[in-house]
Amino acid sequence: MKVIKVMIVMIIILMVGAFWGPIREGSAIQVAPAPRPDQLIRFHVLANSDSEQDQALKRAVRDAILREVSPQLAVSQSLDESRQIIKKVRPDMEKIGRSVVKAWGKEYAVHTEYGHFRFPTKSYGSLVLPAGDYEALRVVIGEGQGSNWWCVLFPPLCFIDIDHSTAVQVDGKPGIPIKNESVGYPIKQTAKSSAGTPGTPRVRFYFWEMINRILDQV
Repeated sequence: MKVIKVMIVMIIILMVGAFWGPIREGSAIQVAPAPRPDQLIRFHVLANSDSEQDQALKRAVRDAILREVSPQLAVSQSLDESRQIIKKVRPDMEKIGRSVVKAWGKEYAVHTEYGHFRFPTKSYGSLVLPAGDYEALRVVIGEGQGSNWWCVLFPPLCFIDIDHSTAVQVDGKPGIPIKNESVGYPIKQTAKSSAGTPGTPRVRFYFWEMINRILDQV
């Protein structure tokens, strides 16, 4: 009986060893392809100032504009198609922005700017965009001196979850160096185990319990 148990344990260990390699490799940071900077069109809405009311107005302008243009831009299949759509809807964006500003009892001017602009390092969900020049459409409210809201028009990421698309500057995080090729960015990392060891899969406890159950039945 003891010999049988030893053989069973050896077989299970070999099976676990064959399975454990892929598990450990999968526990590392997973990398997903990120768009190149020259394949992006950013969208920024700049508030008049950082006052609470001006920031709230910025969000109202953002929501009204995205509701209007999202049916067209959300289905864009290429940069050129997005550029043509932007060219077409820019006058409407300005009209919508001015209408919202007027409804809020403000007299701020609203205008759009389209071109290449310099931006600091920013994060958008899991995506980190390093500092650099990007093609972008900007909606400027009043003096445009307040904190801005931004997203990515192409690929159409603006229309996934507006409420959770607030970008933040990444302090102390350089982002991903961009070259003339597709780059990657970290999207997932395993959590620390209860013992504090980072990236330790909990699956090994399952195998230990399985071995004990099998041996109890032999």
